[in-house]
Order: sequence, then structure tokens, then C-alpha cells
Amino acid sequence: MSLADFLGSTSEIKIIDFLVENIGMNYNQTEISECIGISRTVVNQKIPTLVYNNIIEMKECKGNVKKYGLKENSIVKALISMIYDHSFAMADYEEDEKEILSKISKICKIPVDEKCDCYCGEINDINIYQAPSLDSECTKYMADSEIKWENLQIPKTSA
Repeated sequence: MSLADFLGSTSEIKIIDFLVENIGMNYNQTEISECIGISRTVVNQKIPTLVYNNIIEMKECKGNVKKYGLKENSIVKALISMIYDHSFAMADYEEDEKEILSKISKICKIPVDEKCDCYCGEINDINIYQAPSLDSECTKYMADSEIKWENLQIPKTSA
């Protein structure tokens, strides 16, 4: 499991996930880039933001080569704990993700294959002015889900 599984796969998330998976190790920008499959330029752009937000720090500096690793603080511990908490919560489901998402979409009357081309300037398949209303079955499902989460007892990890 990783942050990308439930927060999306942004470049920052990919960098954090990589460093979490290799906790205790330090990597330069080129190594990070090659290991996670994004350009070195993107890694170079994202490193300052991650340093500023106290998620990573420069651990070594030899000449022009700087190596980065996770910062040891409550923010990083919370991120790691979120990964484990999410993993344990997902393990409780008996069905696979696609089946569950399909059921949720059907109950809430949201098409599974709904496309949104907002970012490329094409005509949208979604009419933002006619958002689907939540019927009683959908709200009941959401309430049942909240009860499940409230009753879920997950031991907190201390990273």
C-alpha cells in the first residue's frame, strides 16, 4: 500500500512513497527520478516543496551531489501511519476495489465510465450545474460506511 493508493499519483506522492518504501536510505535527485519513473527536472522542482513542508531533508552532501531522505518528525510519522491505517482498513473489504467502486457508483447514480476533459479544453461529459442528488439509498450507504469506519479499531503505528 502507498499514499498514491488513496491520495492519487502526483509527483510529490510518488517521491514520498518511494522514500517511505526505502526508509533509512538516502537518494540523490537522479536516483529518485530513475526509480520512480519521472523526469529529473520534475524531481528537481518538487524537492524544494517537500523540504519546505518538512517531509524530506538533505541528509548528505558530497560536492554537487545532494542526497535526500525522509525527515524524522510527526508529519512523516503521520503519513506513514496513514499508509498502514489505510492498508488495514482496505483489508477488511471482502470484494476487490473495482467491485466496491462499481457498487458505490450504482447506488449514488454516478456513471463508472464518466469522463471529464476539463483540463484540455474539450467539451465536458459532466454538467457541473446538474450534480447528482444523493438519494436516501446513497445517504444510507454513506452513513453505514461512516459507522464501519467509526467502529474500526486499528492499532496506531509509531514509525
